[in-house]
Amino acid sequence: MKKVVLLSALLGLSINAFAQTSKIVFPASSTDAASPAQSSVLKQESVINKKFEEDKDITDARMKAESGSLSRYSLKASLSYSGPPVGDLSNPNQPNPDGSICACETALGGSLSARYRFDSKSALSVGTGVNALTPFQGVKRYDVRNPYLGVDRSSRIGDYQMRNGVKGTYVTNQTFRDIGEYAAFGYDTSVIYNFGTSGFAAGVDASFDYYFFDRGPDVKSKNEMKTGRYSLGFFPQVKYNFSDKLSMYSSVAIGFNNPRGTEDAAVLWNRTLSSRLGLGYAIRRDIFFAPFLNFYPTTLTADSTTVNFATTFSIL
Repeated sequence: MKKVVLLSALLGLSINAFAQTSKIVFPASSTDAASPAQSSVLKQESVINKKFEEDKDITDARMKAESGSLSRYSLKASLSYSGPPVGDLSNPNQPNPDGSICACETALGGSLSARYRFDSKSALSVGTGVNALTPFQGVKRYDVRNPYLGVDRSSRIGDYQMRNGVKGTYVTNQTFRDIGEYAAFGYDTSVIYNFGTSGFAAGVDASFDYYFFDRGPDVKSKNEMKTGRYSLGFFPQVKYNFSDKLSMYSSVAIGFNNPRGTEDAAVLWNRTLSSRLGLGYAIRRDIFFAPFLNFYPTTLTADSTTVNFATTFSIL
């Protein structure tokens, strides 16, 4: 029954109304009929699903895909895979060096969001999705991805391309519901700088998330006491663009969280440093595929390295 309800919800998001109206422009007078510019012209224009022009400020392939379709109304989808350690492919879980509460099972997931574009740079999104946990070891269960409502905007300051977004989330993941988390508010940003025509680029992604709970942490649970009241993440990266479509990148994840076990909102605990090495390929403007290795530099072993991928594509 849950699958049927989820499928119905996703199908409901994909239904958009489109219409066209015709406008006939007549010449100013019959004496001007010989002039092509003043002859009768039948113009068709979409009054509902307007197509905006490309934002020429943004040239980065990943940012273009993440900004979604240029249509006023569209659907944006994603497909991702979080794999097991390469040294133990039968393991149903990903590494968790911090021992914290997390959604650490291997997973194959998809999401779908409906988007309303305000202009060529900004859009409103509402979406959700589903994860199949441990897909290749026998599906443990299906989790609904946290439904969200968000706004994002692309822009450029000098030679710096950037994308900013804010998002409110209703938590459905059972792992986090079990510790009392029911909602979250987040802000994320991406900045990229290209070094002329060399092909090299550098940038940083950053995020801030604040979590809402309907109860305090269980003082008998060390994991709950370590769970973040809010978290900060910084992901500096370097990239080489082989072409407008293909790139290779390396990044590190520097994360902090304010544990619920302390009353001091200024206390920050750092998470274990992790890193990624990956490729990015833009099949077209709004379809981007990115396979990557995730590993922990301080404990670089096959048992702590995983193969993953993420893809983003738009419909309409």
